[in-house]
Amino acid sequence: MDENKLYINNNIPEARVTEETQIKLMAVSKVFQDFIAVDNINLDIKKGEFFSLLGPSGCGKTTTLRMIAGLENPSAGRIMLGGKDVTTIPAYRRDVNTVFQDYAIFPHMHVWDNIYFPLKMRKISRREAAPRIERMLKLVNMSDYAKRFSHQLSGGQRQRIALARALVNEPEALLLDEPLGALDFKLRIAMQTVLKDIQKDLGITFIYVTHDQTEAITMSDRIAVMRQGVVDQIGSPDDIYNKPATPFVASFIGEMNFIDGTVIKELADELIVKIGGFEVTCKKNEYNIKTGDDVLLSIRPEKVYVKPSDILDNEVKATLSRIVFRGDNYQVTTNIDSGELTSVIASKSLDISLNSNELITIGWNVEDARIFPIELKKYIINYK
Repeated sequence: MDENKLYINNNIPEARVTEETQIKLMAVSKVFQDFIAVDNINLDIKKGEFFSLLGPSGCGKTTTLRMIAGLENPSAGRIMLGGKDVTTIPAYRRDVNTVFQDYAIFPHMHVWDNIYFPLKMRKISRREAAPRIERMLKLVNMSDYAKRFSHQLSGGQRQRIALARALVNEPEALLLDEPLGALDFKLRIAMQTVLKDIQKDLGITFIYVTHDQTEAITMSDRIAVMRQGVVDQIGSPDDIYNKPATPFVASFIGEMNFIDGTVIKELADELIVKIGGFEVTCKKNEYNIKTGDDVLLSIRPEKVYVKPSDILDNEVKATLSRIVFRGDNYQVTTNIDSGELTSVIASKSLDISLNSNELITIGWNVEDARIFPIELKKYIINYK
């Protein structure tokens, strides 16, 4: 597939939306003049799901969210919400609300009136709205702040009020565009828990845009990893981390080792790959890799064992390059003929007798490594 090709197709088949599907994007694209922001993406987001759009800046995740919200019109494709085609429906008529990074709390209104505002726009009286507002204040743990103004609140408190205001009219889905980006690290971590707890309590579909891998993995039921307007992989946090579909996903999510190799033999379910002067065994996967193909082997640092006490599927000799203390673990870097491999070892498990330039054994098990066609190497982020 040519990732840079735009697949414009307005002859989209009839949508089939199950009872579980809340939002469906069908071959959706967005073009700004000659720039393809979103390229033929398909998404099925389930009712009550915490779904994240994850990727680096400029990958198309916010544009996708804005099309779901009705703030941008797709250049091609269809958007379904609750079984209805809303592709051409304006934002104010879609039963979704959006929370942005800048909160947009009205400074001239106190907290209670900020939350009441969307209900007021729907001609709901203050008396009728009061129980719903009190419930929202309790949900975001802000009941004691109802009469305060925005300048009397911290960043985290303003974000909670923005959430309460977005949720008080019980939308079908809540769209969140990097809502924690302006918060400091510790407050951001605390708000991750708040967001997930609120989503579980209400059972509302959350669609969350972020470039922060930890946020996405911590909170999401499923994640769509985006790159240059396309979706590279959709899956659970466990799948995204442990079974990356592409080198881009493998490199974008957490730390990853990459080693070049060549397939020298095919077995029933495995491939023998030569890396430097060593032969290692790899699992076959969805890529049609054959004998003689150059490949890219990937493995997480925590799956590379240094001086393993147990016999592993793959063991090679490597020269110890450096050891870096990182608090609860050490980063151990070794060199083999075809490149560099990094291991992450728990502090209490490291052999303190290791010396620089020492020849040691490192290894990993077959199920812990994945291989990709070498031509996908160009999509690796921060490849060394």
